[in-house]
Amino acid sequence: MRLITTTVTQLVMHQLPERPVPAPQNGREYVLLKVRQIPLAYYRYLYEAVGKPYHWTSRRLPDPSLSREIHAANVRLRILYCDGVPAGWFELDVGRAPRDTRLVHFGIMPEFRGQGLARHLLSQAIMAGFEEQPSALTVETNTLDHPAALPLYRKMGFRPVSTREVSTPAYED
Repeated sequence: MRLITTTVTQLVMHQLPERPVPAPQNGREYVLLKVRQIPLAYYRYLYEAVGKPYHWTSRRLPDPSLSREIHAANVRLRILYCDGVPAGWFELDVGRAPRDTRLVHFGIMPEFRGQGLARHLLSQAIMAGFEEQPSALTVETNTLDHPAALPLYRKMGFRPVSTREVSTPAYED
């Protein structure tokens, strides 16, 4: 197993922004759906489609372990569909840390990047992250993620609070 060193930045937001970012006005239909018991194969499809190029490996787990993680009572998953096709998704972990919600995963499917969806979907993730009125919404990104991730989080109101160096397994088939 090959390891890659990356710098992780933890960011925090303490209050909900004044207004959400609307979906692009381009004649397409956007629907954000709450997902309660996502099939493992569908979750893996979304996770790998977004995360494989950025070496996301934390959810590459055997079925029982993955099910425990994503079907836990504190996990909230939402998928953005564009004209019936998955365009992006996010995963929240609410209440695992007292009075905190964590944006665990956030991503736009490759074929929908560059269409103005990231700001809209992140806005929706932030709103969902504050639904249970936590004192903070946190997210982590690293230098392996899409280069627009950290600037987008900052633009949307997250503030960096710490950085650390970590070694993570490379995504290898």
